[in-house]
Amino acid sequence: MKRALLVMLLMGSLGFTQTATMDLTVDQAIELALTNNTTYQISQQEVRQYRYRLLQNFGFLPEVTLQGSKILDEKLMSIEIPPLYPGGEATSVSMRFTKNYAFTFQIVQPVFTGGKIFFTYKNAELDLKLAKEKESNSRADTVLNVRKMFYNIQIMQELLKAHNEAYALAESNYNNVKRSFDLGMVSQYDLLRAELAFSATRPDVLRVENLLETSMLGLKLMLGLPSSREIRLQGELGYRQLQLERVKLLQSSLKNRSELLQLQMQKQKIDNLLKITWAQYIPNFSLVANYSYQSDYLKFNASNWDDYFNISLGVSFPIFTGLKRSAQVGEMRVLKKIMDLNLKQLSDATRLDIESGYRTINQEYENIRLGLKNMESAKEGVRIAELNYREGMITILELNSSYNELTRAKVNYLQALYNYNIAIAELEKITGIDINGGVE
Repeated sequence: MKRALLVMLLMGSLGFTQTATMDLTVDQAIELALTNNTTYQISQQEVRQYRYRLLQNFGFLPEVTLQGSKILDEKLMSIEIPPLYPGGEATSVSMRFTKNYAFTFQIVQPVFTGGKIFFTYKNAELDLKLAKEKESNSRADTVLNVRKMFYNIQIMQELLKAHNEAYALAESNYNNVKRSFDLGMVSQYDLLRAELAFSATRPDVLRVENLLETSMLGLKLMLGLPSSREIRLQGELGYRQLQLERVKLLQSSLKNRSELLQLQMQKQKIDNLLKITWAQYIPNFSLVANYSYQSDYLKFNASNWDDYFNISLGVSFPIFTGLKRSAQVGEMRVLKKIMDLNLKQLSDATRLDIESGYRTINQEYENIRLGLKNMESAKEGVRIAELNYREGMITILELNSSYNELTRAKVNYLQALYNYNIAIAELEKITGIDINGGVE
């Protein structure tokens, strides 16, 4: 309810109409996704479902029933009474032990079940905890997916600028070469190479534009916005050197990773199921109390009804169930071993993910810094190449190579910047802690 109100205020503050362009930061996009994302909403409803299921498994309370019956037809018991004197005839007498109407109030209270009720309830509690953990994991997945899509669009917007700059640079070079060719200062080969280089930049622009449109549509669907809605992303991807502690990251991931927590809960459920299975070898005890009223006529007055009650201790003990119980015990033991292996496998994978993310962040940070230097160097290289080409000191191929080197430097820088921020977002999901501290 609070999140929905926040989103309504957010939409109002952003001028949420069907025609105005919506400005979105990554945090605002995350809030919209958490409100409108179908997968996350399903996980929230599953939490409600398992809350009701928990109440269904509260078997400690007595079961109370009220029953009523009316005899429609019956066969009476007949007995023969010997004659009172020799030679006389025996007399047949019908005896009736029931009355036409009966109302019974029954209470059944379990006394001892060997832990079956208790561990069934504990498993229902674990189901609810699992649902909550899945909801939390679904929320984290939604946040990560929004960040990936948001950052991807930001990178492609910058990439489109880089390709547009390369296109404009190639066009300017082609125009200069064409003017020089018209004046007879350069060869036709130079003109053809300049035209080819200019034409080769256009497909890159179109490819990035198409990818950008597709990604923008995917983001709108993720946020629950109509495809016709115009949005403008705010903020820029940044970077800074992070002082990461590998041991702390690993400890946090092994403690907080949602998938590990879910497997641990499932292992607890299997332990409880094994105890429930062993409890089938133990008899069940319960108290049963019955209080009934019986009458031949449906007239509600005190003198017309006879009351009756009984209290009994019931015992249920299955002696032989085929091979069912022993087979269930064996199955639970195998499931427990499988769960232990799954936990070990996921723990090893978590260690690998932490190591990979830790190294990626450090490596991409250095790549970003190197990329900035390469871009400055490539820009200077283009300037020098243009001067040298005008003086006839280099060929058109060398000039085109300098343009390509500048575009390649920009692309490598943007790729490193994207990888850096995505690695941080993925580590935050695994560890459950804020790593970037607000890298903007």
